[in-house]
Amino acid sequence: MPKIVDHDARRRHIAEAVHRVIHGKGMDSVSLREVAAEAGMSMGAVQYYVTTKEQMLLLALERIGIWIGERVAVVAARQSTPLDVLRATMLELLPLDEERSYLNRIGLAFQASSVVSENQAVAMRMGYPVLLSFLAEQFRAAQTAGQLAAHLNADEEARILYAFAQGIVNATLVGHYTPEEVAALLDYHLARLRAG
Repeated sequence: MPKIVDHDARRRHIAEAVHRVIHGKGMDSVSLREVAAEAGMSMGAVQYYVTTKEQMLLLALERIGIWIGERVAVVAARQSTPLDVLRATMLELLPLDEERSYLNRIGLAFQASSVVSENQAVAMRMGYPVLLSFLAEQFRAAQTAGQLAAHLNADEEARILYAFAQGIVNATLVGHYTPEEVAALLDYHLARLRAG
């Protein structure tokens, strides 16, 4: 009987090997040979799915977006109010523990390389409106619930929250802020937006 191969699982396995290489050795170390070794696969098996470094990076970048989306969905589902969803989502995007730091270090590597790779820049831009829309939707729901000031522009406030997250990631990873200080800064900002 022929062996049944789960191609999506293989792609995910390769993407996660790319993540580990980036995390451990940096973006410049990503190669078919390095990723195959990290994945415990032959180069031929990896090349069945991706044939260039850029294809590997795009596969890995796509997986990061899926991973973040899944994590945000899980934490959002546990919350009881729109403001709690907004806060939990923001905290999930920040490097406040080992796993989120891992994701953010890889994300920063992709941000840097996307400046010189239009394909990566396009891929990164695809996730941006989805996240902004989700943040703005939660912001509007919190306004409707009387938790956040009604006069605020939800779309602009979503952009500000995204900019806050992006701006504080590197500073947190290098140790300028502790996880507790980051959470306190977010809470300070959200408190300024409350209704009444």
